[in-house]
Amino acid sequence: MNKNTLFDFKPIKKFINGIGKDIERYFGKDKGCIIGLEDDGVFYGQGLYYWLSKKKKNITFTIMDNHGRGLEEDKVKGRKVLLIDNDIVTGRAYRTVMAFLRQKKDKLKIKDIKFAVLCDRMKMADFSVEDYPAPSFWSLKDLDEIDLEIIKSLSQDGRKRFVDIAKRTGLTPVGVKNRVEKLVKHNMVSFHSLLNTDKFYSVSASIGIDAPPDVISKLIKKFENCPLVYNLVKVSSGQHNLIIGILAFSLERINDLVRKQIRPEPKIQNLHVSFGDLPLLPKGHLPADFSDGSKKCLCGERCNECEYFL
Repeated sequence: MNKNTLFDFKPIKKFINGIGKDIERYFGKDKGCIIGLEDDGVFYGQGLYYWLSKKKKNITFTIMDNHGRGLEEDKVKGRKVLLIDNDIVTGRAYRTVMAFLRQKKDKLKIKDIKFAVLCDRMKMADFSVEDYPAPSFWSLKDLDEIDLEIIKSLSQDGRKRFVDIAKRTGLTPVGVKNRVEKLVKHNMVSFHSLLNTDKFYSVSASIGIDAPPDVISKLIKKFENCPLVYNLVKVSSGQHNLIIGILAFSLERINDLVRKQIRPEPKIQNLHVSFGDLPLLPKGHLPADFSDGSKKCLCGERCNECEYFL
């Protein structure tokens, strides 16, 4: 990309204006190398490289992925190194690339290694323009025995009257109402009507998938609105990086879904399907609502016409 075009992008301007001077001091009079991490880090790295080049700094530029593939080692030898990425969200990529370069440090006579990002959620980077707050989490210590009793009562019967719950907790009905409103206001509980899974399904499957990030993102978009999916989890360790939990009426239905909607993805490196009984927990399921026929899953089928829709 043309260097003048790069400076037109507001995030790159923000990146350089925010930490450019600090990075300039980091390199000082030493030889340096900027490594742009694929994908977004390449653009920030290029922008910073062009900016420092105007200041007559002895800087090289190269790129690599999170596992070190693509690195031009001759551009790193004997230099200070600065890794560039867009953000740090979980810290997984940061730890992977830092471990890779530390292993190379003696061989390539690297003088120092630093990490710079635009946004740093985990506060790991040496240079960052901004951070953004991690999601707030509540602790069970924030709930007392009465709160837990109220939640238990409503989970067993969402229509239970506050008068009946008051008898079990020793509160007045108004006191129970106030407690429930507080729990809802702070997003500590939510109320839904769930299907009893044993009335609609007979088997389940856990599908483990190992694939590149772009494929995982595609599969998540495909299955997050599928009425048979009750669990969808990105995994950061082990043999798989995506787990899909499926509920169905028969094994044939699950096999057909895997055959038509998962196996055709050419970049999947590992796929494992485990069949089982219905989950012991949870016993309720809230499927996606496509009953009006106006919405589509990314699999391309209208769910109320799809053979998977029960």
